[in-house]
Amino acid sequence: MKQHRPHRRTWGWTHWALCALILAAWGLRLPPALVNRLHADEALYGYWGLLIGRGQDVWLTTVPVYKPPVMPYLTALTQICFGAHELAVRWVGLSAGLLLVPLVAALTRGMYRDRWSAIGAGAIVALSPFAILFSATAFTDPPMVALGVAACVAAIRRRAGWAGLWLGLSCATKQTGVVWAPLVMLLLWSRKERFGATIGALSVVGACVAGWDFLRVQAGAESFWQTGVTGYGGLRLIWPHELWDRGRAWQRWARYFYAAPALNIGTMLALPMLVGLARWKRDVLGSWYDLTVAFFCVVYWLFHWLVAFPVWDRYLLPLLPVVAVATSRWLSILVAALRVAILRRLPSWVCPLLLMLALIGPAWNGAHSRYPVGGDHWAYDGIDRVADFLSHLPTGSVVYQHWLGWHYSYYLFDAPVYIAYWPTPSWLAHDVQTFGAVGERYITFPSWESSARVAQALRTVGYRLSPVQIAYRRDGSPSFVVYRIRAL
Repeated sequence: MKQHRPHRRTWGWTHWALCALILAAWGLRLPPALVNRLHADEALYGYWGLLIGRGQDVWLTTVPVYKPPVMPYLTALTQICFGAHELAVRWVGLSAGLLLVPLVAALTRGMYRDRWSAIGAGAIVALSPFAILFSATAFTDPPMVALGVAACVAAIRRRAGWAGLWLGLSCATKQTGVVWAPLVMLLLWSRKERFGATIGALSVVGACVAGWDFLRVQAGAESFWQTGVTGYGGLRLIWPHELWDRGRAWQRWARYFYAAPALNIGTMLALPMLVGLARWKRDVLGSWYDLTVAFFCVVYWLFHWLVAFPVWDRYLLPLLPVVAVATSRWLSILVAALRVAILRRLPSWVCPLLLMLALIGPAWNGAHSRYPVGGDHWAYDGIDRVADFLSHLPTGSVVYQHWLGWHYSYYLFDAPVYIAYWPTPSWLAHDVQTFGAVGERYITFPSWESSARVAQALRTVGYRLSPVQIAYRRDGSPSFVVYRIRAL
């Protein structure tokens, strides 16, 4: 009797296409991660990582911390492994950006059982200029989003415990990770899974975060919850006269999801069309997922529009993977309808191919930082040269700061200089008058600030500003001027 060999699962075209998308995502995200300088928030997270990694403040009790613990400790780990430089600070964001591609594809495949829709959604995330420019940063948003999507994938695969773990880690990366909770619960409910394991795993992560915060408070620090609420200033519903301006502002950021007019219009049509077609399709479970995706997008958008959140581009990042699922799903339905009505030989892979062709140009521009989303937008070009100059000053030199405190904390972490904050020109003049004869003193002005008031205040006490270093942006315009404070 002939024995049959066990069936071996082989890689098909979809797997190779997914690998190609991951490689493309890496190639597109690496240039902005290497070329752009650190945003102020990125420099602050890098500084926290150095405090932890160097053992100077493992519990972060000496600095006001307003984020949960996952990101600071991951950043500390990457800097221990790769050294204290910008790419190490951004390594977590880069990794999250790459993982988001297969995660979104897996989520789409799990929801609709359509491999080419999954590749299309993965292609959107891999080639979206919005995703490219945020993956090349050290913001907490990219890992928060990747962990949230991982929770959704676990939910659609009936892994309730893992869904709770990833959801908890998403919230432990950034507090707004809680936005994934409704979507995770809806996906679990659609799979007839109980929520006990999810809530249990979520509670374990929450207990760990609460324990970490408790230890910090016992050591004299302020709770990160309290610091975050104080710094944020509270929330309120917007006033009626703010409706139009806020809507336009969010729309201006959202257009960089694709930066392609055809896809932007297609996305605007995708959600209402999915809702409209849900009642006519025979696939009840697929229709449920269409409504779930549309519900998440609409509620998320309305919440950020009608509640007085700051209109910051990174707040839209959690919307991108869900919009990618909706766009790819709608396009696959359109291709299927064309196959039935007109073009019977139209292949299914046309859907991801069209998406890739539409996004090649925007992806290239995003990789070259030609859109005003993501990191520093060239504002801090030259800060590395300023830091290199200041780090070689004689031991004990005083570096005054007013705008660049977080950058100095990171870039001058090991420098033998003393960093002093000056609140007003009169305070600076008084300090220089009192201690100016001891050691060298320097001050840096960014291009968007004038040195006239400080120069006038110093002249009244017998000192002047002498330029010693000028840093330039990549377009040739000056970005920073370093002055030495000298006696007249």
